[in-house]
Amino acid sequence: MLNQHINISDSDYKKQIKVSSNANQVFRALTEDIHLWWSNTSNTFQKEGGQFTIHFENGYWWTFKIIEFIPNTELIWKCIDGEPDFNKEWIGHILHWQIVEGTSETTINFHQAGLTPDIECYDICSTTWDMFITEKLKLHLQTSV
Repeated sequence: MLNQHINISDSDYKKQIKVSSNANQVFRALTEDIHLWWSNTSNTFQKEGGQFTIHFENGYWWTFKIIEFIPNTELIWKCIDGEPDFNKEWIGHILHWQIVEGTSETTINFHQAGLTPDIECYDICSTTWDMFITEKLKLHLQTSV
């Protein structure tokens, strides 16, 4: 399904983690519980065609349209708006989450199409994603289950 929405580049930011949570718990963390590991949200309408805005303490924000919403399997968000003085580069980016449940753990694959080393924010954005995904999301899933 991803291919109909974006062009995949080998240089796009990607991250994979494995957690002991099941696919339903992961999907909930990526939808209803975003505020518990990423940041505060508003205007949240979690379904295909819906959207949400994420707000950070420093005043930065982004709004995402939900392109795909397949419970316990896949989410695709398109950044449609954002803080005009910071990371305008994100507008148009596609954020893709895949959830693959195994027998003893669930794999979370994340891909941000457009976040490549040739854009200005790559270093800070990739480092920040690493922290949010490998630390905050993983800790949330380990402690909230």
